[in-house]
Amino acid sequence: MANPKELAKKGDFITGGTFACSGCQAVYGKRLVYHALGKNTIMINTAGCMTLTTTYPFTPYKAPWVHIAIQNAAAVGTGISMGLKAQGKDKGVNIVAYAGDGASYDIGMQALSGAAHRNENIIFICYNNSSFANTGFQRTSGSQLYAYTSTTPTGRKNKFGNILPRKNLAKIMAMHDIPYATTACTSYPHDVIAKLRKAASIKGFKFIDLLCSCQPGWGVEEQMMVEAGRMMVETGIWPMYEIENKRFKLSYKPKMLNVEEAFKLQKRFRHLDSRMIKKIQNIVNNEWKSINSGRFWDSHEY
Repeated sequence: MANPKELAKKGDFITGGTFACSGCQAVYGKRLVYHALGKNTIMINTAGCMTLTTTYPFTPYKAPWVHIAIQNAAAVGTGISMGLKAQGKDKGVNIVAYAGDGASYDIGMQALSGAAHRNENIIFICYNNSSFANTGFQRTSGSQLYAYTSTTPTGRKNKFGNILPRKNLAKIMAMHDIPYATTACTSYPHDVIAKLRKAASIKGFKFIDLLCSCQPGWGVEEQMMVEAGRMMVETGIWPMYEIENKRFKLSYKPKMLNVEEAFKLQKRFRHLDSRMIKKIQNIVNNEWKSINSGRFWDSHEY
């Protein structure tokens, strides 16, 4: 576990005053990356929410930062890795691709899968706020079942919101035979830092699906951002685990509160009725039944 005094001595590699939303957990996740890995980190950001952290020619970063198109984080990370290796400058450098769920689960999936298949030596972090948040909170395949999004709005013609369950990207990436895949949440910073440091110690492709609560997209009060993420974990909706060389290990045992406790904090779920809540609870229960019985790789019945 990271020592708070040790982290304080490292300093901060992001200055204040970005255009990101107040309390943005994705920005906080990036701070955790720098706290864990230090200044010898090359950060790659796709177009998305993190675009709001810079306005040319100004930057809040005190370490190398690359801004690219939404779909090619893994490809650019590959290029940087190969370029440094060719120059003999790759020792002790952490190449981190930091992309949203739209840029990971969907638009960037081709480049992500390719880099994982080649086992490129980079850390790929999906900052998962469950939507294309920067362009208006459209649905992604990382969006929660029945969540309101701007492309799955609720109303007379649609009482359900998003009708498709969330894709399990961490499991999909682990099936590429990469050495390390994990899930985490910014509401548990010491867990995030520990997993980042483990990822940095492993050669090859590493994937981290990092849940980041989103104030405008989830409809959460600013002061409740950390709690919103924590409740997604404590209700079992977002399991936190590691898959190292395809071996599953639970990294946090939640309280398994009723899923409704997480939904109370998020306006994107205010349309849910008892049947929809029961459906989600059953999905969560079935997933945890597989996890607790040691059958994590089994298909889940929805």
